[in-house]
Amino acid sequence: MFVAHPQSGSENNRAVKGAAKPGHAETSESQEPLYVTTEERHHMIAEAAYLRAADRGFFMGDAVEDWLAAEIEIDQMLHQDTAPPMSAKQRFQQSHEAQLKEWDAKLDALKAQVHDASLEIRADFQKQLALLDKKRAVARAKIHELSLRTDSAWEDLMSGVEKTGEELHKALDKMMARFK
Repeated sequence: MFVAHPQSGSENNRAVKGAAKPGHAETSESQEPLYVTTEERHHMIAEAAYLRAADRGFFMGDAVEDWLAAEIEIDQMLHQDTAPPMSAKQRFQQSHEAQLKEWDAKLDALKAQVHDASLEIRADFQKQLALLDKKRAVARAKIHELSLRTDSAWEDLMSGVEKTGEELHKALDKMMARFK
C-alpha cells in the first residue's frame, strides 16, 4: 500500500520506504523514505514491460501480459520492506509458476498462428499439443505438490520440478520451431 507524501497532501505522490528508483541510491533504514509519484511508478512499469518484450526480441508476446507482470514486479520492488521476505521455496515456486504462464502465453500465440494453417499442419499440431499438455500437467502437479511441502522439506522436489520444466521448455521450443 502506498502512503501519501506528508508534505504535499497530493494523492499522486506516494511514499515507499526503502524503494529503489532507477538511477537513485537505495535508502537505508535510517534515511528518509523515497517518494515515488504515480507518474514515476507508471514510467517504471512501462520501462519494465518494454524490457520484458525486448528480452524475447519483441516476438510472440502480449503487451498486456508484459504490463501486468511488470506492474507486479515494480509493486513488489516498491513494497519490499512492507512484505515479509519470501523463502527460497516461495521464490522457486513463484519463478516456476511465472515461467509456466509465459510458456502458456507463447503456446496461445502459436495456436493462433496454426489456426490458419492447412488441415495437415493443424492435425500434426494437435498431436504435438496433446503431448505438450501432458508435460504441462506434470509440471503443474509438481509445482502444486511443492506448495504443499513445508519450507524445510521441499528441496527433494526441486530437481524434479526443474527437470520437468526443462522438458516442457524443450518441447515447446521444438514445437514453436516446427510450426513457425
